[in-house]
Amino acid sequence: MILQMQSHLLLGGGRSLYVGRFPALPKHRFAANAVLVGLDDAFELVDGDGRVEHHHAAFVRGWQWHALDFQGGRAAVLFLEPGAGLSRRVDAGVLRAAVETALAARKPEPWTELFQNALNLGPCPLTVDARIARVASLLTSPDDEPSDAVMLAQRVGASTSLVEHRFKEQVGVPMGAFRAWHRMQAATALALSGRSLTEVAHATGFYDSAHFSRLFRGMFGLPPSKVFTQGLTGTVFDASGSEAHR
Repeated sequence: MILQMQSHLLLGGGRSLYVGRFPALPKHRFAANAVLVGLDDAFELVDGDGRVEHHHAAFVRGWQWHALDFQGGRAAVLFLEPGAGLSRRVDAGVLRAAVETALAARKPEPWTELFQNALNLGPCPLTVDARIARVASLLTSPDDEPSDAVMLAQRVGASTSLVEHRFKEQVGVPMGAFRAWHRMQAATALALSGRSLTEVAHATGFYDSAHFSRLFRGMFGLPPSKVFTQGLTGTVFDASGSEAHR
């Protein structure tokens, strides 16, 4: 994925930004809404029905099948918390200029500025009814909370069918995808700290590294080894917005 370019990953505040050089990505579906910006040229976006479009910037909704071809070019991909929308439109030109500044600087400060301020997103809260909010909280708990739909429905006093339908309707992705996204976020933070993919998989609730790799490929279109083992640099920000580690 890096292909002669160091890639950068920033995490925090319910969103993540990945900048790198991309190959063609086969059919996959993100578990979160995403903003894609080509840094070199237009890229090809193929939707779930096979329609081909060319964009310099595009918004892809979570859990929608698509394929991407950046023709080996550089791109910035901004992922948002599943169910959260943009508080304002992202200016592709501003994002492109900020990324180019950070790439040229070869030091961490411009990346911090880009992620915290230049995106100008503001908070992107998840707006759902109280029962679905409780389910989302249980699904993101670091403890061994139940993730089975039947048990979750019982915990919030609703039918399984209602919880499943309303969660997908209000959050935009199924419960399993929502849980997988948060586990991927936790796994990515650990990988940035230098842990092996096997350690990462076990620490974040995946059965094994093969299970982690399979879900990662299905969600992002490429294996985690292409992201985490080829010179990736990154920063994780805690809830207050300060740097947790690099």
